[in-house]
Amino acid sequence: MKIRTDNIATGYKGKPHCGPVEDESKHFVHCPVCGQTFDARDLGQVFHHAEPEHDPLPVEQ
Repeated sequence: MKIRTDNIATGYKGKPHCGPVEDESKHFVHCPVCGQTFDARDLGQVFHHAEPEHDPLPVEQ
């Protein structure tokens, strides 16, 4: 599995700083505003979904 370290919301590039996680699903949160599930380890996504009125982020394919 490829670990995504870039941030489409801010354009920042990152790199992994620790080993693989046992249960990836624990890092994903459902947004009550737009209904999108996002990675809570991605600060750009967290800030985007913290806005009171927002659209879902585009999904990379």
